[in-house]
Amino acid sequence: MAKKNFMGMMKDKTSTLKPSLLTAEQEIKGNITILEELRGLIPPLLADELQQLEKNILEFGVKDPLTVWETTEDTVTIGASKTPIYVLIDGHNRFSIISEHTLDYRINLMSFPSLNAVKEYMIDYQLGRRNLTPEQSSFLRGKRYLQEKQKRGGYKTDKRNIDVSEELGKTYGVSNRTIKRDGEYAAGLEKITTPLRNEILSGKQKVPKSLIKDIGKDAELIQVNSLDELYKEEESFDKKLNQTRKELEGIIKNLATGKLTKSNLVKIQIAVNKLLSE
Repeated sequence: MAKKNFMGMMKDKTSTLKPSLLTAEQEIKGNITILEELRGLIPPLLADELQQLEKNILEFGVKDPLTVWETTEDTVTIGASKTPIYVLIDGHNRFSIISEHTLDYRINLMSFPSLNAVKEYMIDYQLGRRNLTPEQSSFLRGKRYLQEKQKRGGYKTDKRNIDVSEELGKTYGVSNRTIKRDGEYAAGLEKITTPLRNEILSGKQKVPKSLIKDIGKDAELIQVNSLDELYKEEESFDKKLNQTRKELEGIIKNLATGKLTKSNLVKIQIAVNKLLSE
């Protein structure tokens, strides 16, 4: 009987062994996925900050590991299968530099039950780790507020009957009114394309927060691509707002000149509240 060759014997012995940690890490690194909705939660760096980061990495290497979420395609709704994927949740700026220069780096593998849980983690982590601009902090708090409202189906929690804005205000050390304004700001920024939004958040473009909040209130507006479009939308919004005010003023005047019945007083109160909220 012929002897089995050495390589054949080794193949038989290793066929059932699990891959080494090093092999597994290389497999993960080769299959990292970037989700734009998560990348959008990472405050952009100014040009000089990005250049300094690149200089530091090229000189000293990638010191901190990149954080990766181990999940499946169906969990992040990019497919229907249970195929494992590895989603980057921290280190996007470093990853772009790493990819450009083909550098080595370490990974920190984490597990989360859902995409919403990842967003919460990312927002809180960003708010706690960096010296953010007021606009960036407002955007992140606003994103968390909008997410919590959507998750809970409104302004209240399920059992404790606590206003979401009050709860988050305590968490982040601001008032509930600030949280609500942050939500309006984040809603407006979500209607602005990513490149322009990044320029606003990084401070490269100075745009009044009031304008961005107005953009968020416009239910008919889908997307703004440039500053010119942004200011055109402001003019359009102002026209709609003035028309709404005239209509409400007319309703209030008509009701006030009639009999001040309880029903009319309620209608006046509703019209006044609506006018004040515009």
